[in-house]
Amino acid sequence: MNKLNATLLLMAVFSAWSVVTSTHVSRKLYSDLQKETKSGQQLEVEFGQLQLEQSTWGAHAVIEKAASTRLDMHTPDPRQIQVITAKGAL
Repeated sequence: MNKLNATLLLMAVFSAWSVVTSTHVSRKLYSDLQKETKSGQQLEVEFGQLQLEQSTWGAHAVIEKAASTRLDMHTPDPRQIQVITAKGAL
């Protein structure tokens, strides 16, 4: 009978230890999930901001202003423009 009691006690302790361990792992994984979800949301916000900035920089007026101020470029006079067409093109 003592051997049976010792075996049952050992099984109960092992079962309790397993429950504690699995609960701890579950809570740790849930905490990690929450951190990654928050990080993902922050990345989505940053991505939206970058898309907005990209569309702003891609605007024609911004590009034209940068070309004229930084690169000293300007639109040519219409008399200086020559149109070349390819002969035999469809």
